[in-house]
Amino acid sequence: MPIAIRGGKLLGDVAYEVARLKRLTADLERYAAGSMPSVKELADAPLLENYARAQRPMLCLVGRCTNHPNLRGPSIMTTDLWVVTDLGWCRTLGRYYRLGSPRDAGGAE
Repeated sequence: MPIAIRGGKLLGDVAYEVARLKRLTADLERYAAGSMPSVKELADAPLLENYARAQRPMLCLVGRCTNHPNLRGPSIMTTDLWVVTDLGWCRTLGRYYRLGSPRDAGGAE
């Protein structure tokens, strides 16, 4: 993740990401239906010791946005960036965005 499309050519392992998301979706649907992981699934899972919660940043975009159904400006931060193109659009976890002019490399808003 993320997938890039440059010059009409797909860059990245889309099949892997689709399969991974399908597995996650299937598990979430199973939990929602009341079915938890089996004893065997848990026995086969890696054991994580001495663990703590942490966060790692995911790639996203920030900028001025118009016509967003939920977020109001002047600036927003998108959800995780999944597909970025040189064709004037991107796909985040939540939605498509049309891309206007990028920010100057050194400029901050």
